[in-house]
Formats: sequence, structure tokens, C-alpha cells
Amino acid sequence: MDAIDVAQLRQQEDIEHALQARQQAGKGLPFCSMLDCCEPISELRQRMGARLCIDCAKANEQEARRWSPRAAR
Repeated sequence: MDAIDVAQLRQQEDIEHALQARQQAGKGLPFCSMLDCCEPISELRQRMGARLCIDCAKANEQEARRWSPRAAR
């Protein structure tokens, strides 16, 4: 087994672990979990495990990108 095989095996294990954790997470929330928001979350997004409304999720993603090491490039 060479380094590429090991990396692919590790990647597959990471994917399986993430999928398992996702299944255990269950249903999302009916309302946004941000303390100052509490907007409703659609049934479809709840089934996908959403815990934030669309606006808060977008803001959260933008903030994450802002502080990402890749953003400094």
C-alpha cells in the first residue's frame, strides 16, 4: 500500500464517519438557533438537519470564509 492508497482509505473513512454523524444528528430545528433571530426554518431544510435560517447560514458562511486561511491569499 503506497501513500496514495493510504490517503484514499483515510478519505473514505472520513466520508463514512461524516455520513454516520449526519444520520445521528437527526432532524433540524423548526426555528433558527441564533439567539437574536428565531426565524422559521422550512420543512425541507429541517429534514436536511438545518439549525440556522437561510440568512444566518449565509452570514455564518461569509464569516467563515472571511477568517479562512485561504482568504488571506
